[in-house]
Amino acid sequence: MVKSMKPSKQRKAHFNAPMHEKRKRMAARLQLAKPDARFAGVRTVTVREGDIVQVTRGDHAHGGKRHGGKRKGTPLTGAVLRIDSEKGRIYVEGVTAKKADDREEAVPVHVSNVVVTQLDESDRFRIAKLTGNRS
Repeated sequence: MVKSMKPSKQRKAHFNAPMHEKRKRMAARLQLAKPDARFAGVRTVTVREGDIVQVTRGDHAHGGKRHGGKRKGTPLTGAVLRIDSEKGRIYVEGVTAKKADDREEAVPVHVSNVVVTQLDESDRFRIAKLTGNRS
């Protein structure tokens, strides 16, 4: 991490960081829908394609009046379709907006505005690293 306290240098280091560091910053809170004892001490996880996330902030968090939904609706939940590490955004299934020609277009969501509700357990090394079971 940068040792400077100047905000401009912090921002510059953030935007000019190498891709492997930007990818590690793509982490979100882990709040499983069904509690699992294996992940008892895990607070955040790096988001991957296939994880099920729930949008907690922004226009799609509670229906989103801006995108044709009702206010105070249920939060949108969907699978992560794509990750843009360069911009710190993820594309979630169902988070779309209508274009002028009535086509649906995916809307990027910042990774800090979602919580992970279900992990993609296809990678056994990832699960072993999260649970602490490395045998």
